[in-house]
Amino acid sequence: GSHPAVAARGFGFAAAGAFATAAAFTPTAVALCAEGEDAAPAGAEGSAPSSGSAHPTVVFVLGGPGAGKGTQCSNIVNDFGFVHLSAGDLLRAHMKSGSEDGNMVAEMIKNGQIVPSVVTVRLLLDAMKASGKERFLIDGFPRNKENRDAWETTAGYDCDFVLFFDCPEDVMERRLLGRGETSGRTDDNIESIKKRFKTFVESSMPVVDYYAGLKKVRSVNSDQSPDEVYAQTKGHFAAFV
Repeated sequence: GSHPAVAARGFGFAAAGAFATAAAFTPTAVALCAEGEDAAPAGAEGSAPSSGSAHPTVVFVLGGPGAGKGTQCSNIVNDFGFVHLSAGDLLRAHMKSGSEDGNMVAEMIKNGQIVPSVVTVRLLLDAMKASGKERFLIDGFPRNKENRDAWETTAGYDCDFVLFFDCPEDVMERRLLGRGETSGRTDDNIESIKKRFKTFVESSMPVVDYYAGLKKVRSVNSDQSPDEVYAQTKGHFAAFV
C-alpha cells in the first residue's frame, strides 16, 4: 500500500515557484510535453478508446484512505493484465534513488514544500514506458486539480475511466485503525486519519466530480467483503478480457 500521509504532502503545484522548480528538474518534462501535444490534437481526448488507439489504456483509481484500493488493484492486475502504479510509491522510490532529481524532491518534502505535479506525472509516464505494457491502473492519482491539469498537459491524453471506491468514512476509519494495530504504520492514528479524510474530501472529491461530469466514473461500493467488492469491480473491466 502507499502512504497517503507522505504522498499527499508531496503532490500538487505550489503556484508561485512551480514552473521555476519544474524547470530545474531534468528536461524530459518539457520533451514529454511537446510529444504529448503532437500526439493528441485538441479535442482528441473525448474520442472513444479503441484497441488501436495511439495511447495506452489508463484507469485512474481513487477512493478515500482505507477504501481498499490496493487489494482490488492486485486482483485486476492478475485477471486483466494491467500494470499497477502508485504515484506515492514512485515518488518515494525516486527520493531514495540517490539521483540529483530524487534528492531535490526529498529536500522539498523535508522543507514542507510541494513537489510540482509535473514531477509526479513524469515519474508515472517513465514507469509506464519502462514497463513495455499497454494497460495501467494509476492508484491514488490525480489527488487534486493540479495533478489532473499536469497529467493532461504532460501526457497529452486523458484516462479511459476513473475507478472510484466509494466507502463511508466510519468504515474506512475502522479499517485504518485496525491496520495500524497490525502493521504499526505511523500514519494510521486517529488525528492523521481525520486529516487524510479532510484532504480527500476537499482535494480529491472535486476530481471525482469532474470526471463524473464527463461520464467517466465507474463506482464500486467498497463497504462489503473484498470478494463482493471485486465481483462489482470486475464488471467494469469486462471490455478488457
